[in-house]
Order: sequence, then C-alpha cells, then structure tokens
Amino acid sequence: MDKTIIKFPWFGVTSSLAFILLLMVMTDPHGTEWLGGMYFNELNQAWLKTLLLLLVVFAFALDFIRCKKAGKDFDERLQSREEQIDELFKSKYALQNKAHRYSGHADKLKLFISDKLLEYIEYDEKFLHFKNIASEVRHNGVISYDKVTSILKELLLTTDNEEDRVAYQKALNSMVYLWDLLDLSTTDNIALYIANKLYECEELYYRKVLDSSQEAPFSPSFSVKDTIIKSLEGFVREQQAYFDTINTNLDIYTYSDDQIQVKLENVGEFFGNENYIILIMENLLNNALYYADQKKYKNQYVKLSLTLTAEGQYAVIRVYNPGPLIPDDVKDRIYQLGYSSKRTKGHQGKGLGLYFVKQIVSGYEGSIDFSNINNQEHKYIIRVECETGTVVNQIVEVVINPNGKPSCKTDDEAINKLYRFKVNEPIKRIEVSPYNSNETYIFSEMNPSGETTFLDPEHEARPNWHMDVREKSRSAEITFKPLDTLGVEFVVRIPTAASRMETDYHDYDNKELSTPGSSDDDDYEDDY
Repeated sequence: MDKTIIKFPWFGVTSSLAFILLLMVMTDPHGTEWLGGMYFNELNQAWLKTLLLLLVVFAFALDFIRCKKAGKDFDERLQSREEQIDELFKSKYALQNKAHRYSGHADKLKLFISDKLLEYIEYDEKFLHFKNIASEVRHNGVISYDKVTSILKELLLTTDNEEDRVAYQKALNSMVYLWDLLDLSTTDNIALYIANKLYECEELYYRKVLDSSQEAPFSPSFSVKDTIIKSLEGFVREQQAYFDTINTNLDIYTYSDDQIQVKLENVGEFFGNENYIILIMENLLNNALYYADQKKYKNQYVKLSLTLTAEGQYAVIRVYNPGPLIPDDVKDRIYQLGYSSKRTKGHQGKGLGLYFVKQIVSGYEGSIDFSNINNQEHKYIIRVECETGTVVNQIVEVVINPNGKPSCKTDDEAINKLYRFKVNEPIKRIEVSPYNSNETYIFSEMNPSGETTFLDPEHEARPNWHMDVREKSRSAEITFKPLDTLGVEFVVRIPTAASRMETDYHDYDNKELSTPGSSDDDDYEDDY
C-alpha cells in the first residue's frame, strides 16, 4: 500500500523562501544599497550564512518527521477501516447464510405445519363423516333394529335348545351393543350424554328403593366384575377354560393363558349401561395387545395383565402391557381425537379408541391415567438348603444395561443375562429374599421330572424374575434370570354405585371428591 503524506511542509518552505530571498537581496546591487553597508557586512559573514542554512535544514527535517508521523497515523486508520469493512462483509455473509438456513427451516416448518393441519382436517372430516354415516344408519335402522331384536327375544322365549338359546342371546347382546355404539358416536358430547344417563339411573334406583313394588323399565345398575368378564370373550385364547369359569359366583375371578392374565375382585356395581364399560375394556385391551404381540416385546412370563380392585369409593381397573414407553411429549395428546401412535407400516390407527375411553370415563366422573413401567435394579439373596443340611448362599445383583434391559452382575463385575450356579448335593428347598426386605419366599415343591421353574411371587401380574432348577441324582443347577418388564399401565378409576348413593357425593365443595390420579384428567367440568 502506498504511503501518503497529508500535512504540508510549512516550516521548510517558509524558511527556504526567506533564505532565497535574502540571497537574492545580497547579490542584487540595489538590494545592497537598500540594506546598507553595515547590515550587508554582517549578513555576509560565513558563520551567519551557515547558521541560516542550518535553520533551513532543521525546518525541512522537522516537516519531514511531522509528515512521516501523520502518514503513519493515516495508514493505521486506513488499515483499521479496511479491517472493519472486511468484518462487515464477513458479518453480512454470515447473516446471509443464516437467513438462507432459517429460510429453509421456515419452509420445512411451514410444510410440516401444513401437513399436520391437513392430517387433522382429514381425521376431523373422517370423524364427521363417520358420525354422519352413524346418524344415517341409526335413523334408517330403527325399524330393522326393532324387527331383529323382537325376533331374537321371541326365539329366546320359544326355543328349548340350550345351544340355540346361547347363540340367540349373543346375537341379541351384539345388536344392543351396536345400538349403544351408534348412540355414542352420534352424540355431540359423549361425557355429558353418559352423565345424563347416570343421573336417570340414579333417579330410577331411588324410586325402586322407595317403592319396591314398582317395576322398573330397565335395571339401573350392573356388576362391574361380570361386565369386564363379558368383555374378555374376544381376547382369551382358551375359550373352553373361559366359558367354564365365566358363570362362577366367586369373589375373585382369575384367568390366565399364554398372552393375558386376569384377576378381578368383586367391587360392586356401576350405574348406567354396561356396554359403555365393555367399550372401555375393548379399546384398552386392543391397544395393549397391539404392542404386546410385537415380536421384540413378547415375553414368555411377562404378559398382558388386567386387574380390578376396590380403592375407597372407586373401582380401579388396571391394564398393563409390555411394550414401548409413552414419550413425555405425547402424554397429553394420546386422548385427543384423531391422534394415534399406531401409524406404522401395515397398520393405521384411527385415533378414536382412547378418545372414546376418556369421554366415557369423564361421563362416569372418573379419571384415566397411565404409568410408564421401567425396569428396576434389585438385589436378591438365594438360600439353597440341601437334603444333608448343607446351606449354599448366593447374592444376585440385578442391574440395568445400557439398552435398558435387566442383567446380572457377577463378582468379577461382568454383566450377563442370567446368573447360574451349581449345588453338588440334592436340594430340599430354595429361599429367595429381596435385599433390604423382610419377605422370604420359600420353594420346596420340585417337579418329579427334575426340571422346575419358579416365578417371582411378589409381582404376579408382571414378575421381575424366574428361576429354573435342573436336578440330577446328586447335584442341581440353578439359573436365575431377571425379566424385562418395560411397558405401560393404564389406570381407570370410576366411582361405584354405592359411593354415588352417599349423601355427600354430589357436594362439589367436598375436597375428598378429587379423583386420585393425574391432574390431566381433572377436566370433567370442561367437558360440559
């Protein structure tokens, strides 16, 4: 870059002009006369000329230093300006790149939002179309429904064959169930519709209590346990075992096959229509079986489980299935109309099941919530007592591997899927004690074949471990394996008919009426 001097050399130019002027005067005869002889002689001295010359040189040097310094300052300022300009161009380029990038993100976001809007609009249209069809079917099917149900009722009264009677009763129940579904699908507010039905049943129940001789047009209440048993018919594999126990009047109903385990207590009755509870159960069980039947979640010992228990004034229904957890970002959306997590290849969820469940439960003034079930770390003490009195103790530590699966950690810090050890004497019994617990589970009944399997008795619905014992004539091999219980449990709480008859139940100022469970379900009043 060229150096630029911006200050004019005033001192040097002025002094040199004065010196030149003096020389011109001294060499000019007229100038000599003008100066006079005395001044001329003094100015003509050599030392004075030298002094004047030095003054001119000093003035030029001073101007040179001043101009050099000014040029250096100018160059520094110019370089600073160039650096600022370069920085501005770089910032402008970075802003342009950022703008292009965010523009691309904005376009993607717009496309995503538009796709979602179209998806929701599509599902809204499908649901409205479904409701319109259901309304049309309901409107036009009244006469046909009455004809079919009348014929089936007449056949039930006139037929003596028991198998035919069972078939006719199933057909009649199916027709009534279909009609109830049409009722729900065509109403504008399912929760309000069901709540009104419950209040009608309460009124009818009061009338029946006050005047027992008055015949009611229909039964205002039904057994919760029996209704849930009815809803299981399409989900059990061992049909004969199911039908053999379906009519037994037991306080606790149990059923188990290779895919489902059921334990239902007698919790009393609900008001209303039992088909609404059947619809809840069918949707929850269908949803659970979808994940439990997937290959990577199938487990020989951990199965889909259904339990019914009484907790205070509530009947509590729990449905657990092994499978993937529900992410936090969708936990508030799973009950929304049209939302489904089953939209995978070969399966398209409609997003109606949990929506109907939520609305029905709200109509019953209950709550629905879910819990993600994670695998947990445990430690167990296994005590093996031999026939000779020898005792062998083993400590099994269950840890969670990086994949979230339970594994056993050995003494050398190795991680294995199972823990195996041998006993060199015949076994009398085995005791398993969870660490830091007073409970001890004793297993003494061995299979005569020599191969026995024991399951975790502490958690019947979803056992945390199983233990295989292989006995030989003078020894035994014991294998302890932790089980993967990763899954989801839905919990439905509904007040029983007996609790609704209590005098303070409908006192909305009573804080005890707050349904236990997630606050996400406390939107009953919003549904109205």
